[in-house]
Amino acid sequence: MRELSHRISSGMQVYPGDPVVSVESALSVEQDGVDVSLLHLGSHTGTHLDAPSHTVVGGRTTAAIALDELVGDALVVHLSPQPAHAVYGLDEITRALGELPPTVPAIVIMNTGWSQHFDSNEVLNHPAIHPDAAAELMRRGMHLLAVDTLSPDPTGEGSTDFPVHEVVLGSDGLIIENITGLENLPERVRVGFFPLPIDADGAPVRAVVLDN
Repeated sequence: MRELSHRISSGMQVYPGDPVVSVESALSVEQDGVDVSLLHLGSHTGTHLDAPSHTVVGGRTTAAIALDELVGDALVVHLSPQPAHAVYGLDEITRALGELPPTVPAIVIMNTGWSQHFDSNEVLNHPAIHPDAAAELMRRGMHLLAVDTLSPDPTGEGSTDFPVHEVVLGSDGLIIENITGLENLPERVRVGFFPLPIDADGAPVRAVVLDN
């Protein structure tokens, strides 16, 4: 298997305004006979799942998402490097694939190369996906969009405009954010995203490439 998720650790990168992450000792073997850690984090920490309820009033929460929706064959789109704040449209996606197939797998992964900037100030300047491209991929069969950035939408302090979220989550689809380790993956892989079993608007996931 291949790991596609960022390790959760104290002080790690979070989306602007999200809870700060801390992993502290609550009990110790020396004093209490056992080691137990105290975790403080938001539901969108690290590599994580966005459930529809994240941006859609009345949308599904994580408790209503079946694991079958989070495991399966995926199309990996290795996009050409672009400058900060670039937007990838359908033309760039088609160019990366050679041609856009009439149907795509339920899981589509976008590799922009921006995961290298995780835990640096540059992470906030990540590229985005054009909502029209997301809509076309949904029309062709996508149900889950995974990105190696903080968001498929531009990230800005206090921003409340999330057009790609509206397209995907608004159609009862799913989003995985902050994937890493996509380098040299083939165009078609089998992946699994395994979230914490909580009923919420999202959850950290263990993201892996599964052995065929």
